Amino acid sequence: MVAKTKPNGKRTDDSGIERSRQDEPGAVDKIRERSGFVDHIMRMQNRYAAQGGNQFSAGVTYYSVLAIFPLFMLMVAVVATVLANREDLLQQVQDAITGAVEGDLGQTINDLLVTAIDQRAAMFGVAGLTTLWSGLGWMNNLRIGISAMWGLDANEGGNFLKKKFNDLLGLIGLLIAFLVAFGVTAAGTSGIIPQIFDWVGIDHFPGMGWVIFALGLAVGLLANFLVMWWMIVILPRTKVPLKSGVKGALLGAVALEVIKQLSTVIISSATGNPAGAVFGPVIVLMIMMYLIWRVVMYISAWTATTEESLALEEPSVPEPAVIRVRQEISSGPSAGTTFGVGAAIGAIGAGAVALLRRK
Repeated sequence: MVAKTKPNGKRTDDSGIERSRQDEPGAVDKIRERSGFVDHIMRMQNRYAAQGGNQFSAGVTYYSVLAIFPLFMLMVAVVATVLANREDLLQQVQDAITGAVEGDLGQTINDLLVTAIDQRAAMFGVAGLTTLWSGLGWMNNLRIGISAMWGLDANEGGNFLKKKFNDLLGLIGLLIAFLVAFGVTAAGTSGIIPQIFDWVGIDHFPGMGWVIFALGLAVGLLANFLVMWWMIVILPRTKVPLKSGVKGALLGAVALEVIKQLSTVIISSATGNPAGAVFGPVIVLMIMMYLIWRVVMYISAWTATTEESLALEEPSVPEPAVIRVRQEISSGPSAGTTFGVGAAIGAIGAGAVALLRRK
């Protein structure tokens, strides 16, 4: 009769190996066991580092800056079209340029404005195509980076045209989210809140300044939430749990608001010297973009490592083992020949020793 054994589940590690005693956990492991929040932060950091979060943030920053210039050209074409149909507004703009910029520089700017109006059709064509090309590249890299935080390869499978169409829809949706967010933020910071108080008949009350500040902050957080929701929940090529997506979007909204508040400090420090006045705007733009995309990647890693998201994650299947049989052919003498030669040499040696002893 064969005895049956059963492993002790309490002493079995994650690899299914039963150990006589458990390894003593380190200080960090003890903290992770006591605090679920710290454990989640460590899972987020490990996912971010393992999937190359810094590299994706830098790559998306590059494509973001690259997409801004054709977008700016497209905006100039739109302004030129509006001015072409409003001669009175064009005259006001030219007078404002002449009054603000003296000398030949003002005349040069006005000439450039007239040239832009005359060539607005060509600007629309060039700016539209370059904006579409750079925008799709930006959206593709952003989607790849966010999907990587979920342990997915966004380039695997699927039809190429279908992916580009989805990137186009994602780009349009993200631009709409940005427009809504900026509109909500502008409404909150343009003095509309005091006007609302005036409309309802409230002139002043204790702490009114703090209330206005809190309402403006809440409006800004709402705008940030809309943008983060689109990027965290809609862009990944996987299903994002609703609860995790809401928490991630709220956390990202707070982080974006902190970056917005620090942007004034960064801009003032970058443009406070002659060199910064020339290169400062571009440098500040790249720094702000890099910080924003790092926040997006970190929040994506945080959302992907919640207990709810990990429960839906499919375990990785190892690659099939490949057994290669290698046949080696020896070119030397066979084993029998070698044994015979060795025996003959031994016999000759033994006979020589015996003759020497007789002498």
